[in-house]
Amino acid sequence: MSSSQPQKTTYHLYTFYASSCAARIRIAFNLKNLTYVPHYLDMSKDDHGSEEYRKVNPSASIPTLVVETEGEEEFKICQSVAILEYLEETHPTPALLPALSTPSARARVRELAYIITSDIFPPTNSRVAQMVKGVRGERDDAWSFVQTIMARGFAAYETMLATYFPGAKYSAGDAVTLADVVLIPQVEQARFYKVDFNAWPLLSGVITRLEELDAFKKAAWRAQGDTPEKDRITV
Repeated sequence: MSSSQPQKTTYHLYTFYASSCAARIRIAFNLKNLTYVPHYLDMSKDDHGSEEYRKVNPSASIPTLVVETEGEEEFKICQSVAILEYLEETHPTPALLPALSTPSARARVRELAYIITSDIFPPTNSRVAQMVKGVRGERDDAWSFVQTIMARGFAAYETMLATYFPGAKYSAGDAVTLADVVLIPQVEQARFYKVDFNAWPLLSGVITRLEELDAFKKAAWRAQGDTPEKDRITV
């Protein structure tokens, strides 16, 4: 291969239509005008727990990004936040973080994002919810637990918006950031648990504006190739 020719890279994304973590990556790909080859795993059938997939991702989690670049060894990333950071570093335009020259602004975006990815998501994912349900065998226990965790997290997010970005179009200003990328998939999960967003007007406004953007519409759970036909929409 001539050194003057750009190396061809192909992205393979292991995804599931209802995975909020996979949705984060779909949104980022859309925002950065990148394409990927989807590999659908049905989590309801425990595809992600198969021996074959564990060879791809030892954690048996979704998503996994496999990067194939001509002339280089295949590269796999198995955590959604690590994938987002990798895409930001390898494809910095359009940026999902403020400029390197503004470290405080970058920290603020990460702070918002980590409310979602660290405070809300880990204790409310389906595996944990099923464990809570299993203590007494009561579905309401799991729902109450998840709703409480989400409400606390979203209330903190609202306070951050009111304190630092009260008039912002999106989470951290007038440009979409990493915080927005992880926010909307968590909102979709929260709706499944009947979380009422009326208590958080600034957050509700951000959500409405983000969901009007094509990058978010195309990444939504109802618009995926593996979405059940009865639920699928065309964007």
